Order: sequence, then structure tokens, then C-alpha cells
Amino acid sequence: MREPDDLLGYIPHALGEWPEESLVAVTVGAGSVGVSVRVDLPGPLEQAALARFAETVCSHLASDPLADSAVLAVYSAAEWRKLDDPPHGETVTALQLALGDLGIPVLDAWLVGERTWRSMLCERAECCPWPGQPIESITASRVGAELVYRGSSFGPGAPSERLGASPEGLESPSRWGRLEDCPDAWWDPCTFSAALAAWDETLSTGRMPHHERLRLLAASLLRPALRDAAVVAAALGGASAWQGSRAIGVLDPWPAGSCGNLPALAGGLGAAEAGQRVRGWEERPEPGGDVDAALEFGAVILGRARNRPQWERIDRLERIMRVLVEREEPEIRAPALAVLGWIFWARGRGSKASGFLRRALSTAPGYRFADLLSRVVDGGEVAGWARSPETAWRRIGEAA
Repeated sequence: MREPDDLLGYIPHALGEWPEESLVAVTVGAGSVGVSVRVDLPGPLEQAALARFAETVCSHLASDPLADSAVLAVYSAAEWRKLDDPPHGETVTALQLALGDLGIPVLDAWLVGERTWRSMLCERAECCPWPGQPIESITASRVGAELVYRGSSFGPGAPSERLGASPEGLESPSRWGRLEDCPDAWWDPCTFSAALAAWDETLSTGRMPHHERLRLLAASLLRPALRDAAVVAAALGGASAWQGSRAIGVLDPWPAGSCGNLPALAGGLGAAEAGQRVRGWEERPEPGGDVDAALEFGAVILGRARNRPQWERIDRLERIMRVLVEREEPEIRAPALAVLGWIFWARGRGSKASGFLRRALSTAPGYRFADLLSRVVDGGEVAGWARSPETAWRRIGEAA
């Protein structure tokens, strides 16, 4: 990155969307880009409240041990009328002061509007002509073009605008019939394990599952225990999900050798393949036994397990959930929306997570997982993974 538009071209790829009415702060150090933090722009605030806002942003940036400077980008449709009075200038000034107290100078701050972008800290027309550079220079920047070439993309802000069309050859979920209620016997340990094996196999590949597999995955969301196991399987793998489910007691006692009797579920793996997968989970207990397995299972739901999550599997979980939210059945849509809320919260995208959780609660008022997680998100709690550069999600992966 050599020019400001290179860095501005990187930001939407890093966030997965073009920010709207947002402030984005990015640390820089050791010759690389570090932590990226996006927050909603505050309204008019008293000085004390503005200082607290700045301190909150700084607390996240301070998690980068290599940071020696920072840059700010203000994304707003507010009109910039006077050169010496940019919109949200007080917010930028408050952040400059707070970061300066941490020894992290702000190299530059830009206002990115609907048509133009310009430095908020420079008044010289020879280097920063008024009213600014065209917004197309960001999307056409060298770094932006390189990231697109490497397969990266980003979508608009509204979640519903990013769903897109169904993959070729996939039956539209909206035409599917309602799922019949599953009897309690469907959820015995063998059936639970076979369903989890299907989840693990799906999350291990980059292919969109066929419609019979999607029907099975949708049905599995009806049981909260299997919904949670699917989330853990995405983050840490099927073995952690299965061992954790057994450790916390959501599976009935598991008789030795039962993996040889797994059913061949419609849309799932064959009985032999599912049995082989579960046998591997059974033979690889987590270090520390059931206690560690149970603690790790719960820590994933709270976004702070000790191991770095397998973000590529969580990305696949997101794609599946985006298809399932198109289902007509609220008992499918609510958990799918809630899981999307968890995914974005785990990535450190609180406002996006809150939007999905509100939709889940609108679909099924009182849905417990969405209700509990929304309290965490609305309370300002940030997932532990998002607090550390070593574990935080990076959308463009190696392309960054």
C-alpha cells in the first residue's frame, strides 16, 4: 500500500462490506496493517461522552502490540460544506487526542462520501484538491484491483442484499415443503452423531450442499443442542463438537462401539462413512477429558476458545445459513438468523450481528439463543477472538 486510496481500497475487503455512517480505525506498524475496528458514527455528544467513545475505540486498537501509528476513515453521506469544518471533525479530534495519549499518532483521516473522498487533516489544495478525489479511485486502486484478482469481494451493508441467487442446479428453498415434526427417537445418540457427521463433512468442503443435504441441515437446527454442535464443528471441527456435546450431557449415554450402528440419514453420509468419521472422534479424546471438552464447547459459543477458530469453516457455515434464512418456516429461519448473528459477533461485527439477531427475534419472538446473544451484543461485549490479531477474523485471508 503506497497511497491513501490503496488503504481505502483495502478496508471494505477487510470488513466484508462498504461501511455506511461508520468510523473505521486501522493500526499500522512493522510495515503492515494491523487491527481494523469499525463502529457506528456517534451523534452529537458532550465532550465527556465523546472522550469515552474515543477511549472505547482506542481500547480495541491497543490490542495490537505492533501498532506504532493509525489511520482513520469516516464513511458518511453528510455534506462537507466548509474546508476547515469537515463533518464529524470533533470525533476525529477526540480520537487523535486519545490515541496520542497511547503513543499512537494518527497519520491521516479521510472523509469518504457518496461521490468523493478527501483528507480531513490537510487544507492544502495542491495535494488535496477540493472537494476531493472521485470515489471510483478507491475501487480502482492498485490494492483493490489486486484483491479482486485474488478472489476477494465485498457486499453492501444490508444483509438481505447479499443473499444473491441460489447456486446453479439448487432447488429454491422457498419451494420446499414444510418439514414434518421429528419424533424424539430421531434424536438418539446415533442419529445425532450421524447428523453431526453430515455437518462436519459439509463444512470441510467448499461446495454448496445439494438440496437433500440442505433439508437435513435445516432439520437439525430444530434441536438447539445440534445447532450449537454445528457452530462448534465450524469453529473447531467435528471432534470437538461431538466430544463437547457428550461432555455437557446433551447426548444420551454412548455405548462403546455404537458408531457401527449409525443410520444412513436422507441427505447425510452413508452409514459406513458416518461411522468411520465418528469412530475417529471417539478415539481422539480432548486433552483433559470431559471437563476440558465441556469448557471448550462453551467457550466457542462465547467466542473465546483457546484455539484460533477455523475461519474458513465458519465462512462456509455463513453461506449455508444465508440459504436457510430464505426458508418459509420460522422454526428454520429463526435459528439460521441467530447463527448468522453469532458469526458476525464472533468476527467483531457487532452492528451486523445485532441486525441478524433482531430479525431472528422478529421471526420467532423469544427465541432463546437470539435473545441471550442479543443481550451480550447490545451490552457492548466483544468476542474474545476479535480482541486479538492472532485469532481475529480476516475476510481476505492470505490475500491481505
